[in-house]
Amino acid sequence: MNEQLEDASGRVLMADDEEIYLHATADLLREEGFQVDCAPDATEARRLLERHDYDVLVSDILMPGNPDMDLLKRIPERNAGLPIILATGYPSAQTAIQAIDLNVLAYLVKPAAFPDLLARVRDGVAQRRVQRAVQASSHRVQDWARELGDLADSLGRTSRPGVLSVQQMLGMILGRMGETLLDLKQLVDLTLADGGSGTSACLVQHCPRLEMYEALIREGIETLERTKGAFKSRELGDLRQRLEQMIVERT
Repeated sequence: MNEQLEDASGRVLMADDEEIYLHATADLLREEGFQVDCAPDATEARRLLERHDYDVLVSDILMPGNPDMDLLKRIPERNAGLPIILATGYPSAQTAIQAIDLNVLAYLVKPAAFPDLLARVRDGVAQRRVQRAVQASSHRVQDWARELGDLADSLGRTSRPGVLSVQQMLGMILGRMGETLLDLKQLVDLTLADGGSGTSACLVQHCPRLEMYEALIREGIETLERTKGAFKSRELGDLRQRLEQMIVERT
C-alpha cells in the first residue's frame, strides 16, 4: 500500500550529516506541507529508502557511508527513478559530471536559498506523480492486452459462444476502455498542473502513453474483427465502429 499522504504536498527524504542544516531545512519543508524524514548518513538513508516510498531525495554528497556518491548509485528498487536533489557545500566538476548520469534533478551549492530548494522539491514531486501515473496505467494496459489474448484464444476454441461470453467480452472491453480514458485524463491533468516546466513525462502533443493506448485500441478492434463471425451482436459491431472512429479522429 502506498504510504503517500493524500493531503500532503509530498514525501521527502533528506540525507545530510550537518545536523543543524538537516533539521532546519526539514522544518521549513514541513511548514510548506511536505512530510519529511531525516537521515544523518547514507546508511540510514538507504534503510529508509528500502522501507518507504518517497517523492524526492535531498542528499548531501560528502557524508558518512557515501563514497563516490554510492547512495545515489544504489537506490533500492522500491524507489527506482526517484528524483534527486544534491545540496553540497563542496561542489566540484567531478561530482557535477557524475550527477548528470544519476537522475539528479538539481545540483545546489549550500547554503542554497530556501525558495530555490523549495521550487526544485516541488518540481520533483510533480515529476514523481507523473511517473506513478504512467506506471499504474502501464500495468493496466498490460493486463488488458493479456485479457484480450486469453479471450481470443478462448473464442478460437469455441464454435458457438453463449450469451455469457458475449456479456463478458463487452464488459471487459468497455471496462478497460473506461480505465484507459481515466488514465489519459489523469496524465493530461498532471501535465497541465506541471505548468509546462518540462518535468512531465507526457507532453500532450507527443505522449508515449497515447501511442500505447492507440495500439491497444487497435488490438481491441482486431479481436472484434476476428470474432465477428462467431458473434451475431449489433452491440459488438457498433463498438468496433466506435473504436475505429476514435483511431480515425486521432490520426
